[in-house]
Amino acid sequence: MRIVINKTLLFCFIGLLSFTLLGQQKESDKLKQQQKELENKISFTENLLKSTTDDKLNLSKNISLINHKIEYREALLNNISVQLKTLNTNVLAYQNEIELLSAQVLVLEEQYKKMIVQAYKMRSETASVFFIISAANYNQANKRMVYLSQITKYRADQIYRIKQLRNQIQNNLLLLEDAKTDQQVLKESKQREKNKYLKDRALKIENINSLTGKEKLLQDELLAQKKKSDAIKRAISKAINKEIADAQKKAKATPKTIKETKEIALNNSGFEANKGRLPWPVSKGEITKGFGKQAHPLHPGVYTYNSGLDITTVKGATVRAVYAGVVSSIINIPGAGKAIIIAHGNYRTIYSNLQEVYVQKGDKVLVKQEMGALLIQTNGSVSEVHFEIRKITDEGQIDNLNPAFWLYQ
Repeated sequence: MRIVINKTLLFCFIGLLSFTLLGQQKESDKLKQQQKELENKISFTENLLKSTTDDKLNLSKNISLINHKIEYREALLNNISVQLKTLNTNVLAYQNEIELLSAQVLVLEEQYKKMIVQAYKMRSETASVFFIISAANYNQANKRMVYLSQITKYRADQIYRIKQLRNQIQNNLLLLEDAKTDQQVLKESKQREKNKYLKDRALKIENINSLTGKEKLLQDELLAQKKKSDAIKRAISKAINKEIADAQKKAKATPKTIKETKEIALNNSGFEANKGRLPWPVSKGEITKGFGKQAHPLHPGVYTYNSGLDITTVKGATVRAVYAGVVSSIINIPGAGKAIIIAHGNYRTIYSNLQEVYVQKGDKVLVKQEMGALLIQTNGSVSEVHFEIRKITDEGQIDNLNPAFWLYQ
């Protein structure tokens, strides 16, 4: 009876360990995918930094890119630490499972030895017959006959189970060895990333220190950015206000049909339902200036206001629609190229800093449809899209929304 209890406990422990390891494997795969994504982001940001190193007109952008790189590096270090912790747990789990399986093998082997001894005693046909006829009654004799017919099969099953467990132990030993190898690789990777992280922080300090004595250059950059930002805001507001006026004029002349009203409501509903899930206006990019009041990275106590997001990307990149809609306006902005405004019911998405435009006013566009190519910045290294989301209220007011809450992160 004692052996049966031990076997039951062993099976329970082994099953629990296997289930735990399976769950940890799924988590490990997820962490590896996150690690790959972070490494890609770091690589992309490094390439942007190399492109903007000699850009004397966008010094604050360089600092912003370095900050992004440091943030990604910190996230990568945390990711590797979690992976190491998971691997440590896996190593212990494999070791425990190997010990439990080995214990189960010992139990089965002990049982098998007893069966061999019993089989040896019953090895002759006379012994088997005597074993049956010495039964106290017919029922017992019948049971002994069944026992003798099953004993051979049971021994074969016992041998098979022992072989299975030994194979499982061997497999776990290989998995354990792989886990230990992964441990070592991750430890080395963590040390490399830590060194790069310290190097990135040193680079940031170096860049900030190198700006000493360049106050005039920094002030010129700030003024140029403000002038461009104001020009974009004025042009966009003017275009949307014209859209509102034209729509109101049309509504007075020809009231909306039930069908048109439903279509507008549907567009609003679809756009709103995708908050936080919209694709980015460029396939690859880094936000180098956020929405709203922003502390200047180089001027302590100086703040700027941004009505959208500034996303730095590779030079000449194309912009794409973040949601299906209709081209409501195409405008020229002095010093900021062209801008496209897409209507999604009462919502508007705006894409500025374009050199070329592939669409016309009134065109219907699909999600991720390419609509134009970005201007290449003066140093010829990168491009930047200024992206906004606005909503026209029922009262005809125009609200600026933070695009960061709408784009998929």
